[in-house]
Amino acid sequence: MRRDESAPPRESWPEHLKDLGDRELIDLAGDYCWLTERNKPEDQRAEFNKRRNAIIAECERRGMPEVAKDCRPAAGMEV
Repeated sequence: MRRDESAPPRESWPEHLKDLGDRELIDLAGDYCWLTERNKPEDQRAEFNKRRNAIIAECERRGMPEVAKDCRPAAGMEV
């Protein structure tokens, strides 16, 4: 069974990330690390990148630089 991303939370995405526990944030960053912009239709890419950047920023804010680094797209994978 495929698990699709649910609708965005009522609060802003960065605020939602602050409410997550470390394990949940790490899991979410893991999901975003293997996804690329190419997995998304063109009209959804900007929102996808905005969310990934917010995840990276929250990981860095919490002092988890390795998780943030792993969430960044691999070289050559950006569109």
